[in-house]
Amino acid sequence: MTRFGIHSTTQVEGVAGDAREAALARTHRIRHRALGVVFTLVALAYAVRLGDLQILESEAHRARQVAQSAEWELLPAVRGRILDRRGRILAAPDTRYQVFLAVDELRVGRAEAIEAVASVVPVASERRRAVAGATGGWSLVASDVSDEERLRLQRTIGRGIYFESRSAREYPRSMGRRLIGAVGSDGRGGTGLEADLDGWLVGQPGSAEVRLDGHRNAYRPLGGQVVEPVPGHDVVLTLDAELQRIAENELARALAKTGASGGDIVLLDPRTGEILALASERIDGAADQISGLSDPYEPGSTLKPFLLASLLSEGVVDLDEIVDVENGRVRIGSRVITDVHGYDTLSVRGVISKSSNVGAAKLSARLTPAVQHRYLRDFGFGMRTQLGYLAESPGRLSRPESWTSLSPASHAIGYEISATSLQLAIAYGAIANGGVLMRPSLVREIRDPFGRLVRRFDPTPVRRIISEEVSAAVRSVLEEVVRDGTGTLAGMARFAVAGKTGTARLAVNGRYAPGRHRASFVGFAPADDPRIVILTRLEDPQGGAYYGGAIAAPTSQATLKAALASDGVQVDPRLVVSGARPRPWSGGHAAGTPEGAVILASSGTGAAGSANGTGASRRGVVALPDLAGLSARAAAARLHALGFRVEWRGRGRVEGQSPAPGSEVSRGATVVLR
Repeated sequence: MTRFGIHSTTQVEGVAGDAREAALARTHRIRHRALGVVFTLVALAYAVRLGDLQILESEAHRARQVAQSAEWELLPAVRGRILDRRGRILAAPDTRYQVFLAVDELRVGRAEAIEAVASVVPVASERRRAVAGATGGWSLVASDVSDEERLRLQRTIGRGIYFESRSAREYPRSMGRRLIGAVGSDGRGGTGLEADLDGWLVGQPGSAEVRLDGHRNAYRPLGGQVVEPVPGHDVVLTLDAELQRIAENELARALAKTGASGGDIVLLDPRTGEILALASERIDGAADQISGLSDPYEPGSTLKPFLLASLLSEGVVDLDEIVDVENGRVRIGSRVITDVHGYDTLSVRGVISKSSNVGAAKLSARLTPAVQHRYLRDFGFGMRTQLGYLAESPGRLSRPESWTSLSPASHAIGYEISATSLQLAIAYGAIANGGVLMRPSLVREIRDPFGRLVRRFDPTPVRRIISEEVSAAVRSVLEEVVRDGTGTLAGMARFAVAGKTGTARLAVNGRYAPGRHRASFVGFAPADDPRIVILTRLEDPQGGAYYGGAIAAPTSQATLKAALASDGVQVDPRLVVSGARPRPWSGGHAAGTPEGAVILASSGTGAAGSANGTGASRRGVVALPDLAGLSARAAAARLHALGFRVEWRGRGRVEGQSPAPGSEVSRGATVVLR
């Protein structure tokens, strides 16, 4: 019994244990299922949210990611070129480089690397010290390095040299820099035409999408957005590069010879008003100042042709009428007007050709102040020429109501009035072209980057001032000025030249300074069919010679001679004066032989032979001189004086020439200087 009872108790406990284990197993299963359901629900929630992010909200989040990691890199536009009227480049885009040395990567010593760089481009002393003391990274060694120099440095040093490019501007021809100007560090036009034409030249910059990685390093993603830049337009000027070089060379020679403090030479086409060359120089002037446009002056006797045109138009004089010039001295009110040379009488044409102040003053009394003022105003004095570019002064021409009793005589001889060199040249252009004032122009065409014409600036007449008959009469008188009057040193044998000299006292601080003058000559050629107007002004020349006929006329002759021998001015060959004799000449003028002088090769003693050691074998053919070692200016001047065109390749002094020295070459041909 006892054993049976014990056995029964044990059996009961076993059953109870099995029940507990079953309950625990059930509990575990429930928990596992609950956890599975929870994990499944969480996974489903994550899956739903992930699907929401990747499908429904993907674009918004992608845009946010791009906004946080993307940037836009500016792609600068290529700046347009500035060309002369024949397509020769005056300003063009260029790429320049900064040079860096990574001192830890160099295969050679730092000192050796610096010397290798210095053998190609200049290295400043402070940059040498910076590289020598660098502890790592990149050190700037040189700036403004050309692409050719970059390649040489890369070959020389190899590993450890790096370059950073920047957009720059190249001016392959040195002439016309005041006019053309310069580009600022921001790539926009800073001065001159570069600034005034910036809207055409600058182009439209582009942009490229870049991304930043976790280290903030930029990279361009595959398929990233790129907005390509649009290059700027090309601007074609009215300037002729060769004529500009001629004008600048002759002006420099005149300043050096006369000791003048500055001057201008203007060349323009009277038929169109196009400016072919404009050279301005001032010893104490700003580097970007163009005095021919911004510096008005009293023109002196060069204003007398406009008095004659007014008198003829009003019908109050005859060219052969005799005027009592009172032996070169007359009193008008409180003022005494004098002439350099005293004459008893002169014809009206003689008053102009001999530049009689007395005669001009007396003739001015035949016009009322209002009429005299009207003609001066119609010729463009007292107002800007509407060039449209660069800073330009209107000059000064007061209203006739404010004139005194002396004003008509003063205006007749070029005082109490001021004009810029361009104003005076364009006014002479009206006399040369038959009586029409033309608006001057500097820009001929605008072309797109593919060379297609975008805009053309056609010649613009402003007004007719005088009749063709009056214009022809004034031209004949101006031709007489050069043939027999005060402007003989401007004459040429091959072409008839017309013009007028001027010598005016120089005002300093509002008062005329004793012994200080301004010399000028304005004219045109050929006189029978004018193709080019020239103005030469020399400010405050030093020494004994200061008259316009003595120093401005010879400079004009040398400039005209070279210009008419170039391709820049097309002249009808029928206008060449046959059998003409050389004009009177003052020895020692730097231009060389007067146009048309006979040069004998056999003797070697002609004007060109004595200067250059060579002569001509036959008429129109000249043996080239040896120009090796001469400066660019001296070599070009000598060739221009002989009637040749010049093409420069390189800079500095002449190392070679083509054709070779001694070659017999026809005048008007091109000589290449290296």
